[in-house]
Order: sequence, then C-alpha cells, then structure tokens
Amino acid sequence: MTTVEERDDDWAALVEAVHDLSRVLRSAGERAVGLDAITGSEHEVLRWVSARPGHPVSAVARGLGLQASNVSTTVRSLVGRDLVERRTDPADGRRALLHPTARAVRHRELLDAAWTRQIRRALGDLDATDAVALRAAAPVLGRLAGALDPSRDPVAAGPA
Repeated sequence: MTTVEERDDDWAALVEAVHDLSRVLRSAGERAVGLDAITGSEHEVLRWVSARPGHPVSAVARGLGLQASNVSTTVRSLVGRDLVERRTDPADGRRALLHPTARAVRHRELLDAAWTRQIRRALGDLDATDAVALRAAAPVLGRLAGALDPSRDPVAAGPA
C-alpha cells in the first residue's frame, strides 16, 4: 500500500523534473538560436506580457505574484533590450501599457522552434512509449498549471 509520504515524494519528483526541464530548455534554446541569455525574472515577465499585451506593470506584478517595484526594474531591463515597449494608455495618458516588441515575438518563435527540435532529438534517445506518455501528459500539465495559478487569467488578476 502506498503511504502519503510516498505519494508526496512522487509529486516532489514531478516538481523537480518540470523545473529541470524548464531550465534546460530555456538556457539551451537561447544558445541554440544565438540569443542573449535573459534572467528567470525577465523570462517570466516577458512571457506574461507576450501572452497578455496591453497591461500596466501593476497587472503584471499581480499576475506573477511579484512586487511591482521588482517587475518595474525587470521591465526597464527588457525595454533596454528592445524586448518590451511601453505605450501610453489611450484611456489614461498617465499610464503606460506593456507590449512585446517585434524582436520579442521573433525571439519567441525562434525559441519555440529550437525547443521543439531539442525535444524531438531527445525523444529519439528514449523508449517510444515515453513519447506517447509525454504527449498525453501535455494537456494535463497545462490544466495543472492553470489550477495552480488562477492569476494566469488577466481578469482573475483584478483591475489594473
């Protein structure tokens, strides 16, 4: 019979595997396509802004569960790297809304293609049943991410 501790260990192994996969893909993908490495916080902010353009720093901070001052510092770095741009809010000229730049969109396309190639290549070294299991797990992992982080929905993150 499986104990609670054994099941918790299984979930801890999943957490570690997902974290390791994310880290390896991100750093290897950036090198593979010749992009400058970005920090983990820059990566998270850029992903959030790319998925939800047109929100202010405060919404990004709420969505990621970070301090607005930290997100603001990260945004300044991304603006300096021409990955995020600030646009004046047409409804309130005092407020800036964040958008990914064309360069950021191109980087995302390059990274997605590099990650796909890396996974395909790595799957060639694994048993065929592993590939089937990973494909089946992808939608479940997406739903798990949504269940763990309801703030991924900008409406759930509250007003800007």
